[in-house]
Amino acid sequence: MAAVSFPPLEIRNLSVRLGGAAIVDDVSLRLEVGENVGIVGESGCGKSTLLKCVAGIHRNWSGTIEALGRPLSNARSIADRRLLQIVFQDPLAALNPAHTIDDILREPLVIHGFDDRERRIAEGLDAVGLARNVRFRFPGQLSGGQRQRVCIARALLVEPRILLLDEPTSALDVSVQAEILNLLTRLHAERGISLLMVSHDLAVVAHMCKRIVVMANGSLVRTTTRDELTGQSPNAAYQALLGAPADTTG
Repeated sequence: MAAVSFPPLEIRNLSVRLGGAAIVDDVSLRLEVGENVGIVGESGCGKSTLLKCVAGIHRNWSGTIEALGRPLSNARSIADRRLLQIVFQDPLAALNPAHTIDDILREPLVIHGFDDRERRIAEGLDAVGLARNVRFRFPGQLSGGQRQRVCIARALLVEPRILLLDEPTSALDVSVQAEILNLLTRLHAERGISLLMVSHDLAVVAHMCKRIVVMANGSLVRTTTRDELTGQSPNAAYQALLGAPADTTG
């Protein structure tokens, strides 16, 4: 009998309600092996809430989330958390300012029971293009781009199958954004990891993701591909995806 192959991530009928309002409304999405999918939408559309439900941060949801065929509950086990790791929007807020980079990278290895931690930390820094002596500094001594590289290294140290990206470049200078996107693209290709990324910036999502889903008012309203958007300006493409006329005033 052939082995059953499960997708890394499958979301079915996921909803989040606050009072009488649907923040996320009956969302279903499937992420295939090695696929990179982007969810794009305006601020407040529910995309970050959706991602935090998948990550196990937001627990007040209904529906089904499965990782590699395993149903995930609102309360996650250590094994569940190892499958899915998240990189947040603001790297400064995501790192404890009182801990050295070595402390920050060592902690997930301890929690998940990895041995050979010295080697893993050194190789983790190599993988994201940081000098190994960075481990003895504090987050406040690093640039924004360096801090985000630390966050990416921390997420990948436990060898997750799915990497969740919550606007990973929006808090960075424009000159640094492309470097981080190129790093994530390389790591995705090298490791075969599946990526789910949310952003309000269609150009950023199109840089990273072949399949793009548009979210509005808590619902997924349209799916497209990077190839279909080729040749269009980000603003015109986004308006077209929403079925609205593009703003040509500026």
